[in-house]
Amino acid sequence: MPHIEYTLPAYYLIGMAEASSNMAKYDGVQYGLRINENNNLEDMYKKTRSRGFGSEVIRRIMLGTYALSSGYYDAYYLKAQKIRTIIKRDFENVFQKYDVLICPTSPVPAFKVGEKIDDPLTMYLTDAYTMPVNMAGLPALSINCGFTKENLPIGIQIIGKPFQEDKILKVAYNIEKRIDGAGFKNPEMNF
Repeated sequence: MPHIEYTLPAYYLIGMAEASSNMAKYDGVQYGLRINENNNLEDMYKKTRSRGFGSEVIRRIMLGTYALSSGYYDAYYLKAQKIRTIIKRDFENVFQKYDVLICPTSPVPAFKVGEKIDDPLTMYLTDAYTMPVNMAGLPALSINCGFTKENLPIGIQIIGKPFQEDKILKVAYNIEKRIDGAGFKNPEMNF
């Protein structure tokens, strides 16, 4: 996967641009929350959007709007789309030799619920291994493959060719059978 390093910036550019575009309709006029304590239409838009979206959604909308704005569309969004195509081709080349790929789901084990909520950069980076799959539009499945010493789950991702979900499910089933047989199942969790 020679171009995998470009996935992170391309993914976030495309994702935020598309989020911005898709969220534009939630203006309080026809869709979404409407705040009625307003002096005028502009005031209604500002109040509706500031109360109707959380800080992460607002951050993504702002970055996406910037990437799609005049003068930046070609420099950012269009380049990210080209990278998406290159990453898709990289997967096509790998799948000429292999039926499925198995890799970690995340570069780090799971963290406790709420532990990194105030650290958006760390949260973004946990998607690093699932992003290429999403960029290429491929089917994938993440399953638990064991636990850390702190009893937090560790995931592996099974990636397949387009429309080969049956192979992914068969591989996942066989991995789960072997893991359960090896005693990796967490006794504190009921899966």
